[in-house]
Amino acid sequence: DGSFQMSVDLKLPSSVTPEDWRKYDCVFQLYGGKNDIVTKLDKAVIRTNEEKPDNTTVIIIAAVVVLALAVIVVIGAVIYKKKNDKRPPSPISNPEVMEELNPKA
Repeated sequence: DGSFQMSVDLKLPSSVTPEDWRKYDCVFQLYGGKNDIVTKLDKAVIRTNEEKPDNTTVIIIAAVVVLALAVIVVIGAVIYKKKNDKRPPSPISNPEVMEELNPKA
């Protein structure tokens, strides 16, 4: 079909406006070809596989932070509860137990 694929890294400053792209030429020098193919750069007709950055990374980081905070809160609540639990009174302070421990002869 006469088509071919080529890869190139075109690094134009982001300050270059789409109108200014036409100031640049893309020159193809094909092996065995007698003439170079010169094409004006036009951002509208360039096909690219460049991906626009998405928010997936931000969402994943936020989810990990929320999960870590939830784990910290749960651990803190468990520790707090263990420290502040009231133990039942010792059975030794019960008078009936005292009588059993010190029987009257």
